[in-house]
Amino acid sequence: MPRLTDPRIAKGLAAGYLIRLYLREPDFVAELEELRAGHLDPLTELMVKEAGFLAGCRAAMGADEYQSTIRDLYTSYGSATSMSGLPVSLLNQLEDLRQLHLELRPYFRALEQLAAKWKLNAPWAGPMLHLHHVHDCLRDIVTSDDIDVPLEQLDLLYPWLPPLPPLEIKVPASAFCFYGRRQIQAEIARELANYERRLKAAGQKQRPSAVERHAEWWFEHYVKGKTYRELAQEYPRAYEETIKRKVWEFSRLLGMRTH
Repeated sequence: MPRLTDPRIAKGLAAGYLIRLYLREPDFVAELEELRAGHLDPLTELMVKEAGFLAGCRAAMGADEYQSTIRDLYTSYGSATSMSGLPVSLLNQLEDLRQLHLELRPYFRALEQLAAKWKLNAPWAGPMLHLHHVHDCLRDIVTSDDIDVPLEQLDLLYPWLPPLPPLEIKVPASAFCFYGRRQIQAEIARELANYERRLKAAGQKQRPSAVERHAEWWFEHYVKGKTYRELAQEYPRAYEETIKRKVWEFSRLLGMRTH
């Protein structure tokens, strides 16, 4: 069965595919590294202190409050009134983060300007470039590419509340006295199907297919300057009009200005 996704997650995945294409472009990477070179020390300090702050929040809060705190941190960088209820130790850490963020404002503005120069005309472009830098630094620290996140903790990966409470299925020991394993599995399958229908009704969508390919087409057209006809020749299984439509849909999905 196709996987469902929150529209915000779908947008984030599409943006991630596109950013990775930029990070394979030598000229873009050279400009990005030159820009970043003058800010490495405060950037490193910011990442370390953010990690400590979020770890402290996770230890002191329930899941809902923790997600709300992350959302406030990254949407207003801690200026929201909801942050005022934090413990004193976390408030002190938050003040340090605010000061570092103020110090790095010229860097974040420069990221946005670089993105716009390279046709990444979207409000998320600068933050995404920063997040990929954070990801690269963490990847250098974590030795394994595989991080096993338990099912019950997956909601904590995103800074917003899930659309529905978790699905809980209890199978009493006595069920095995009255039913066979197949009957129990069939009942669980019915519960899962019903939960999936409720998720769709709450706004979850089927994950878009071939988005990575559409990101490639967008990049080749807008950054490399290839025409739709040239792309159709390179990708003979796709018609010119199909490529044009998918590139337009990709721009719309990411809210990018292309003219």
